[in-house]
Parts: sequence; structure tokens; C-alpha cells
Amino acid sequence: GLELWKTDGTPLGTEMVKNINSSAGSDPINFFADGITLYFSAYEGTFGRELWKSDGTTLGTVMVSDIYPGNNSSSPGPFIKMNGAFYFGADDGTHGNEIWTTDGSSTGTQMLKDMNPGGNSSNYYLEVVMNNKLFFSAYDDLNGYELWVSDGTSIGTILLKNIQAGLSSSSPRELTVFNGHIYFSADDGTHGIEVWNTDGTTLGTSLFLDINNVSNQSSNPGYFTVANGSLYFSANDGTNGAELWKTDGNIGSTKMLNQICPGSCNGYPHNFIQNGNTLYFIGYETNTGSELWKLDLPTSGLLYTKAGTFRIYPNPVSDKITLKGIAINTLVTINDLLGKTIWQAVAAHENMVIDISYLSPGMYFVNNRKFIKE
Repeated sequence: GLELWKTDGTPLGTEMVKNINSSAGSDPINFFADGITLYFSAYEGTFGRELWKSDGTTLGTVMVSDIYPGNNSSSPGPFIKMNGAFYFGADDGTHGNEIWTTDGSSTGTQMLKDMNPGGNSSNYYLEVVMNNKLFFSAYDDLNGYELWVSDGTSIGTILLKNIQAGLSSSSPRELTVFNGHIYFSADDGTHGIEVWNTDGTTLGTSLFLDINNVSNQSSNPGYFTVANGSLYFSANDGTNGAELWKTDGNIGSTKMLNQICPGSCNGYPHNFIQNGNTLYFIGYETNTGSELWKLDLPTSGLLYTKAGTFRIYPNPVSDKITLKGIAINTLVTINDLLGKTIWQAVAAHENMVIDISYLSPGMYFVNNRKFIKE
């Protein structure tokens, strides 16, 4: 059946880690790596789909907790790390699907908060970390699907803002950290689904730009991707179809780039990935259909200081790094091994502190200088 495998890149080193469900396959999903431990969801015939972890060995592949007792499934995941703990959605059979946390032990696996009391699910999802807080979308019977925030405690897990008043849902999606804010799509019931952002406070959560400004018509922004100091996304202004847009965080400079599909048809750019100074994506054009496209990213004209000499401390690191001696007004970028930009901001101090606790363990680059996340 479908089971957990591993490889070192050779045929002999490619092997099944453990036959978790010997009768039908365990179908492991929602992988999250932390150091030498892999967390995931798997289906075992006796306990249902529950939280598992593995150190890469058969004996070290074990169920962490039977969250929904018996052969029912809690269906945990996806996972995100913040301040040394992991957060995920799960259903214990009593409270519905709610936000849970674990330290990797059975006793340390518990529900963080019942956000929608009474046995109904909040269906926590779409989480992102900024400034040591977890932001996500969740549902309760009073407010619908809205934007929530958590500091990792039950009392500190609260509704950030009821964007669409009453029981109707604004359905925040595409949560993306950019320039000290989180950008996302939401529907306030007046402007349709448009671009919103938040600085992490209720007052600082507002409509960023009504791209399709016909009353209650949606631009349906999506596929937010940070690359070279700008945020790229797909949106429909009601005239040109769904095309490629760009913002640097200022409303006045937010604009549509050249049309992929001229006229009112949809170029529908999606699945962005950055490699160096090129942004690749899938786009649609009438004569060619859906094909591979690219955008050459600007590397000049950015009003940022060059990094100069700076030191990364500590390195390796588990939660926060300090860039000692970084030049003020430097554009600081963290990239993974594939070259994908996963974080950007402008240095406001010569000793810039960056929270990287949410990153998976591995090698990263800050302004092309290597550091190791433990």
C-alpha cells in the first residue's frame, strides 16, 4: 500500500521506512520536517488517521497521539512551527476541527482553544507567522470565516477582525508576509474579494486596494508571491481579465503588468516560483493555451542601500538571527536552497533581528550569505 519511504538518492538507499498500515496502506500526508524529526498524518487501521512522527527508522516511526480516540480519525494538519511548538488543525470527536498544538510528545499534544464552542468546527487553516504571532482563518457561529491571531496561548487566541460584519464570512485567503504586513484576499460584503493587509492589529487591518472598483465586483486576487522587494499576484480589474499585478506596498505604485492574454480574456498567471532574478509561472494565451512564462525581475532602480559587511549571529540558529552591522535601509532577503524568496524586509537598525523559528530546519541564505536553521 501507500506508505512512508525515504531515499539518499541511490537505488540501494531507497527503502520503505515503516509499513504503518499493513492491511491497506497508511497514506502519509502533511509532512513537516523539524531537525531529525518528521511530523505527518497517517492512517493506521486501529486508530484511524492521527498524528505521527519519524526519525527515519522503523522503530522511531510512531504515533504521537490518538487525538480522536478509537478507530476514528482526527485528520491532523497542516503543520506550522512558532516559538518551539507546532500548531495544526484536528478533530477530537467532541469539539470539532479546532486548533491544536504539540511539542512532539503525547502529553504535550492538546487543543489550544475551542474557537467555535458547542461541538461545531472552526476549521482552522491558512496559517502564517509574523512577529511571533500566528495568523489564520477560522470560523465561529457568530462571525463566520474571519481573520484570527494567536500568541500561542488559549487566552491570546482571538478574532483579529470581523471584516464582513455579522454572520457572513470574509473568508481571508492567501495570507502572505510582505514588508512588515500580511497581505491577503477577503470580501467585506461591499467591495467584493479584494486585496487586504494587516500590521497585526485590529485597527491596522484594512482594505489595501479595490482593484475591481465596480460595486461588490471581485478582482479575486491570488497566488501572492514575494520576489525582489515586490509582491506579485493575479487579479482581474473587470476590464483586462485575470492578469499579472505587482505592488511594493504603496497603493499608488500598485499596477497591472503587460497583459498575458490581450483583451478581456484571462491570462490567469499562477504557480509562481523565483529562480535568481527570474519569476516563472503558468500563463494562458489564446493561441498557445496554458504554457510556461517568465518575468525578468528588476535588479536596478531599487532605492536600497547595499548590504556591505555584516555578521550573522548565531549560526547555526534555532529561533532568531541578528545581522550585526547591516547597513540601514538595506533590502534584506532570505532565500531557500532553490532560490525561492521566503522573507523580505528593509533594515531599520544596524543590528537587525529576524524571527526564523517558523522555518523548517536546513540551509538558507540571507543576502547570499549562508546560515543553518536547526
